[in-house]
Amino acid sequence: MVTWGVLEWSWVTWVVSLAAVGMSGAVAGGEGNWRRSNRLHLGFATHGGMWGDALLLPVVNALVVPGIAPGLWLAGPLTLGVLGSVVIHLWWHGGHREGVRDHLWPVRPTGRWHTDLSWSGWCHVAYVGFEVALLLAYAVTPAPIAVVWWVAALLSVHVVVGVLQPSWVATGRLVREDIALAALAIMTVWAVTAAKVSGG
Repeated sequence: MVTWGVLEWSWVTWVVSLAAVGMSGAVAGGEGNWRRSNRLHLGFATHGGMWGDALLLPVVNALVVPGIAPGLWLAGPLTLGVLGSVVIHLWWHGGHREGVRDHLWPVRPTGRWHTDLSWSGWCHVAYVGFEVALLLAYAVTPAPIAVVWWVAALLSVHVVVGVLQPSWVATGRLVREDIALAALAIMTVWAVTAAKVSGG
């Protein structure tokens, strides 16, 4: 753990977060789903969310983990995180994305999100589950104001890149549902930020 003024930084958390994304990328590469191709609208390397996972979220995690007290109470955020990850991936798989082939679902023989999911997709489901759990724990944990501002800024960028860029690359247009989701996510980030800044 390193302290810079009011900021505490966990190198272990940063390395573990980066390694988790790297492992998912390696699995995607092994499955032949690293880059966009004639058979794939969106590869791991061309998915903005994966770059946000690798470059932005490890920084967020390294900033927030030092302030989160360990304990059985984390079972609550972890349960909600896993459920949240399932909902996120169910949403990504369904509706307007039915024809999009990406590294998560390079083919969709059954039409069911969990049976069509690639191995790198399952890595992402696990990563998102832990990430959502960590952010939920952060939301209810006091944090230095500097950490709150950094987290809000980094998450806002991640939402825009991770939600809007993939559809743009895959379909050549911004999808209305994605814009609504990005707006909702950013409003949530800044609502939590406002509550934390005001001491709520």
